[in-house]
Amino acid sequence: MIPRILWLVYGYLLVFLTGGALLMTLFVAPSLFAHLGVRKAGEAVSVLFPGYFHLLFTGAIIEVSLLLLLSRISSRKTKILLWGWTGGLVLSGALALYLGPHALELKRLHDQMPADMARSEAFALAHRITFLLNLSLLLGLLAATLSLLSGTVNPPPGTTLPVPQPKNPA
Repeated sequence: MIPRILWLVYGYLLVFLTGGALLMTLFVAPSLFAHLGVRKAGEAVSVLFPGYFHLLFTGAIIEVSLLLLLSRISSRKTKILLWGWTGGLVLSGALALYLGPHALELKRLHDQMPADMARSEAFALAHRITFLLNLSLLLGLLAATLSLLSGTVNPPPGTTLPVPQPKNPA
């Protein structure tokens, strides 16, 4: 019973994190830049994304903790997921605790002196790295979600799926 509850919590959190990452990366940020312009959208993104990065990091901590519990009582697939989530934990931790704040500071410095090419280039590099790590996390979340969904097609061992019975017209 406990493993089933842990898998449910794992699955719900995974779907929540994947949906949030898709929403922020593919819809919110591009929409802000399309409708507000670069300067105002940059201000909005600098407010939204630190919280988003911390949410991913917190979610990854919880998912790794759940998988550690499940790896003691579950299959090889759990151990593979655990390795993937450990990588995700490192990436999300880097985004939340180092790269995100570093990029914000570089943006602040760049906004003070927009003509300074060194500051512009430093911010552009930090932004590119942050974007690529976020994209890597999104792809990892999608892979984990697909892994979870592919596991739901087959029933757990010892159970059978109901077979529909043909109806007799009477």
